[in-house]
Amino acid sequence: MPPLTVPTYPSGTTSADLLYSALIDTYVADDIFYGLGNYTAAEVGTKFATKTSMATELSTNLKQLGELAEKPGKTDSKITKLKTRNFLLPGKRTNTVEFAISGISAKQKDYFEGTLFSGTEITIVAVNKERERATIFNGMRWVIEWSGEADGLWSVVISTEYSGSSSGRVYLIKGLV
Repeated sequence: MPPLTVPTYPSGTTSADLLYSALIDTYVADDIFYGLGNYTAAEVGTKFATKTSMATELSTNLKQLGELAEKPGKTDSKITKLKTRNFLLPGKRTNTVEFAISGISAKQKDYFEGTLFSGTEITIVAVNKERERATIFNGMRWVIEWSGEADGLWSVVISTEYSGSSSGRVYLIKGLV
C-alpha cells in the first residue's frame, strides 16, 4: 500500500479554503431577482464585488421576481453511486434548485408560465435585505408550479434541475461592504 500524500487541490484553491471556518451558508435570502442569459466568472467577480456594484447590477440589469416565501426553497446535489466489486465510484451528479415566491399577481403567474420565462436561459440572484450576501444561479432553464387562494394572490415554486458540477452555475457571495 502506498504511503499517504498531501491532497492536490484545484487551481486557485488552498487547504485553508476547505477549513470549517471557511464554509459559507447556503442561500440566505429575502428577495429574488432575475435576468435573461448568464454571467461569466469575471462578470460575477466585478458586478458582485461590493454592495454598491451589486446594487447597480440589481437595479440596472435584473428585475425583481418577488419576495421569497416563509420557506424560501432549497438546493440539492446528489450523485448516483456506482458499485464495483470492492468500491463505490461516483456516477452522474444531479442538482436541483427550488424557490417559493408568495403574493404574485395573475399577470405575473401568466408570465412565468409562458415561453418568455420558461423557455429561456435565466439567471436568478437571491439576495438578503442588507444586500451583503447573494447566491447566483447562473444561466439555467426554470419551470414553475403555482397555486392560488380566494384572496387572488398566487404562490409560485420556480425550479430547475441540471447534471454535472455546479462550477460556473452557482456562485456564493458573502461579506460585501
